[in-house]
Amino acid sequence: MNLIEPMILAGAVLGGVAGAVLGFASGIGWAVGGLLAGVVLGALAFPPLLIALGLLFILVTQGPRKLLSLVRGDPRVKRR
Repeated sequence: MNLIEPMILAGAVLGGVAGAVLGFASGIGWAVGGLLAGVVLGALAFPPLLIALGLLFILVTQGPRKLLSLVRGDPRVKRR
């Protein structure tokens, strides 16, 4: 299993729970709809969110040059 599968599953679970909880106040139908929408949208939105947070972390801790070299795949930069 790659790293992307657990990220998709975690996003689906978190999105499903959030959608069901937020929809439950309006009725059971909205809770089911929120659950389904949360599963689909959570699975689609969670991996790009984690990638963006990871890139932001690298930008803050190691600087913009290191981030750009990692994104470009520059072979001149030594990786640890």
